[in-house]
Amino acid sequence: MLTLLAFLFALTLLIAVHEYGHYRMAVAFGVPVLVFSIGFGKTIYRWRPFKQRPGQNTEFVIGALPLGGYVQMLDGREGQVPLDQMPLAFDRQSLWARASIVAAGPLANLLLAMVLFSALSWWGHPKILPIIGRVEAGAAADQAGLQPGDRVLKVGHQEVKDAQHLRALIRGDLETPEASADAGQDLERTAAEGAAWEIDRQGQRLSLLVKPILTPLPGQPAATAVMRIGAVVGVPSETEWVSAGFWEGWAQGFGQVKQITMMTGQMLAQMLTGEASSKHLSGPLTIAEQAGQSAQRGLPSYVSFLGLISVSLGLLNLLPLPMLDGGHLMYYLWESLTGKPVSVAWQRGLQKVGLALLIFIMTLAFFNDLTRLFT
Repeated sequence: MLTLLAFLFALTLLIAVHEYGHYRMAVAFGVPVLVFSIGFGKTIYRWRPFKQRPGQNTEFVIGALPLGGYVQMLDGREGQVPLDQMPLAFDRQSLWARASIVAAGPLANLLLAMVLFSALSWWGHPKILPIIGRVEAGAAADQAGLQPGDRVLKVGHQEVKDAQHLRALIRGDLETPEASADAGQDLERTAAEGAAWEIDRQGQRLSLLVKPILTPLPGQPAATAVMRIGAVVGVPSETEWVSAGFWEGWAQGFGQVKQITMMTGQMLAQMLTGEASSKHLSGPLTIAEQAGQSAQRGLPSYVSFLGLISVSLGLLNLLPLPMLDGGHLMYYLWESLTGKPVSVAWQRGLQKVGLALLIFIMTLAFFNDLTRLFT
């Protein structure tokens, strides 16, 4: 039941935000919105607000199938428009206005994701402090003089944020002032020379030279060896709550949206070129499963899931497929370059192609879901 509720709430929220982006931008340009629908199929509930926005008489609808939504605007291509309202119709708007209204939906999803991720940063999270736990006798940590309870403040000139950051510095995953451009040379030099660690030992600050050792993983090839110091890094019981300030939270939210966007774009490019398998494509069953799992882990996990899916929905709708917002933006780009709109005949033909591609993508995603479910 939790999985179903979490999935339905996620769908309803993300679709509502997407369609509200279209609706709000249309209102801003004075285009009458006839219907604002969340869901398709049989109407469950419909209403008209007592107090409409100026120039609007929108009917709000909730459909039985919450797998999408739409905003129907006054448009001469879809029916007769009264002469006195002709200048307000969507198809009579400037290219900039039409493009803005279409782009507002995906951008609303990206903005929602940024708000959600920023909210998580403002709320904060516990972080494990970079405190040394058990030290192996004779290991690099022991030889350097590290003791259980030491809190690592700096590695070289780089301040250590938390236990995870310290582990990355030990492995050489992050650049330090001592690092060279060549990763192999860096590992060899770090092992030979080590780095000065500044630690806090019961209020006393000390500087110790720590030389991590390149250690093969048990049962793995020598090429998988990693830098280790032979000590537990991070004590689970030693944590502190960390929350970001207002502007720092916004920056972190924007950074997460940017990172997910770049990773998604890279994955799509690799799938198109055959470098990545199409099995990475997920459908509604996988999304529902992830919604339930994240909800079980708690509110922060579920909010993070909503942000991730919101970015995915925004980017999906920006794909240049005729049935999606990105397809309409593709038409407007053509119009801006040629000075002429795409002909109705071409639009109809491209819509058929776009619909076929969407059906193919959805079928493949659903097939991947079923394969994961039964394997």
